[in-house]
Amino acid sequence: MHRVVLSTAIPLVTSAAMLLIPACGAAQKKDDLPRPKTLQELQQAMKGVLDKEHVPGAGVALVANGQVLWCGGIGDADIAAKRGVNCDTEFRVGGISKTFVALALLKLQEEGKINLYARLQDVAPEIPFENRWETDHPVRIVNLLEHTAGFEDMEPSEIYNFRDRYDFPLLEVFKRFREPQTVRWPPGTRMSFSNSGNAVAGYLIERVSGTPFDRYIRDNFLRPMGMERADYPFTEENRALLATGYAGNPLKAAGYPFIYLRPAGDLKASPRELAKLVQFLLRRGKAGDAQLVTTESIHRLEAPETTLAAKNGLRLGYGLCNYTSVEGGVVTHGHDGSIEGFISSYRYMPEQNWGYVILLNSDNSQPALESLNRLAIDFLSKDFLKPQQAATTLPGKSLKMFTGYYAPRAPRTQLFAFMDALTGGTRIRVINGNLTRSRLFGRPEPLLYVGKNLFRREKEPEGTTVFFITPTGNWAVVGSGLDGIPYSERNSLALLFLRVALLSLCLFVMLTSLLYALVWLFLKLIGAMKDVRHLSVRVVPLLATLALLIVPPCLMKLDGTHIGRLNLWTAGIFLGTFFFPLLSILAMVLVLRAPKEEIHHAVRIHSLVVSSACCVLTGFLWSWHLLAVRFWAP
Repeated sequence: MHRVVLSTAIPLVTSAAMLLIPACGAAQKKDDLPRPKTLQELQQAMKGVLDKEHVPGAGVALVANGQVLWCGGIGDADIAAKRGVNCDTEFRVGGISKTFVALALLKLQEEGKINLYARLQDVAPEIPFENRWETDHPVRIVNLLEHTAGFEDMEPSEIYNFRDRYDFPLLEVFKRFREPQTVRWPPGTRMSFSNSGNAVAGYLIERVSGTPFDRYIRDNFLRPMGMERADYPFTEENRALLATGYAGNPLKAAGYPFIYLRPAGDLKASPRELAKLVQFLLRRGKAGDAQLVTTESIHRLEAPETTLAAKNGLRLGYGLCNYTSVEGGVVTHGHDGSIEGFISSYRYMPEQNWGYVILLNSDNSQPALESLNRLAIDFLSKDFLKPQQAATTLPGKSLKMFTGYYAPRAPRTQLFAFMDALTGGTRIRVINGNLTRSRLFGRPEPLLYVGKNLFRREKEPEGTTVFFITPTGNWAVVGSGLDGIPYSERNSLALLFLRVALLSLCLFVMLTSLLYALVWLFLKLIGAMKDVRHLSVRVVPLLATLALLIVPPCLMKLDGTHIGRLNLWTAGIFLGTFFFPLLSILAMVLVLRAPKEEIHHAVRIHSLVVSSACCVLTGFLWSWHLLAVRFWAP
């Protein structure tokens, strides 16, 4: 998902964005990619992308007419050992693991052992969660699979498991890390990705079947599909074939950190094995001669139902651990994955009977994955028509009712929700008689009306953006696809700009204390300030500014394996966000208490302005829950 950082003048905001969201702007524009016509040309184009983006290796499988067209590797599975990637190289596939959680629960539903529309508290009352809307909007199992329960994503210390055994019980994880299971809005209204929610769904497999989730999935799906080595735990079979994952720039081996939420992301599989998943989905739940789940279950897997967007006519979106992606004029289904050292993707197109798998052993290669996805889609769909839903013209007066600034209202994690508040959002305007969408400062793109408040962009095959009125009476918009619009509600653009301007002004004023310090510190060193009183009026605002300024470099030093542990960087973030508000308040008290006749008027004014800026910024941080941040604590 593309994000735009609003201003490099806000270092804390910028650093948080760099931490939370990998750089997604592709170095090579998708429109500049070649259009390969042969398999050899496709392989060459893919190798070119890997070389350009410095990705060690890729495992690729292409399925055409339901059969494997090509399965192989490009580049290195292990740089030091000079081991190349091949069709049987195992990768950690991250979020692709969620697909099998949904399939398992669909199978259990077919067997009458569970109802996906049952309330979570009825099926597993031992799961700790808080939902103040439980009476009218209970958390249902289907909400866990569609990410519509209102749960947060993982806490920082919940991402990787550095202290417990690999198979630490899932229920104990939920009891230790309770914050993600706090419902933030009425369930079944908006989608917000939550690994924690999917792990709860994985726990339900164990509770209902009486079998560990990984064994149930292995016995009922992986092995029946012919995936002989794929598994969640490390085994002798998949360990020997596992690629080395790489992180950072320059690349370094990422190791194999355990994770707590194993159902949501710990599957290991090869391109050959995941090609069997693609074939299984193209065959509507059939593996060989065995129908593992019904065709109806596969259709339900692919379609969202519980969001307000789906209820208002948007067909595309996130179904049961399966989402639709609109790219290159084609609608595909599938899932992506990301875990330390690896990123991955699989897509399939049932109407045209093709699909593919792309597995990369570098987690710093999102641009490469996007380019490889586009190459695969273009190649596999080159012989098929790409029809588009007919667009109709609406008068300008009718278009006006959709216009405005829409602020995102479904943050993946509350810790960095302020990023959405400051840099996210979508502007809807009427330009030259056409409805358009854009980021805050992006280039407007026309939206074509296709009926029932549904719109599509020029190259999209059908409606991908829907406008609707929420139960509170406000307008909202949602858009599906890679460049989709998260659940957003109409808000004041002027208020956003005022907030950003105030923050920028506060930070600018605080930075002047650094320049001023160069002057008075020099004078102090040469003895020109012997008789100056109340030096603390100058020193404390400077210390407050320095306390805040240690946070951005600490954030930039963090990676996935450091964020959840106590170390130099997380300690620096805690100390900075702990002392900054204390020093800000102390600075204000000192400058107000200093007698006017005992301090130079200009010094007093400057210290008062800097202290005021620090206190205003403290107010923002307090409202964003960013004071005394302890990344290592549950």
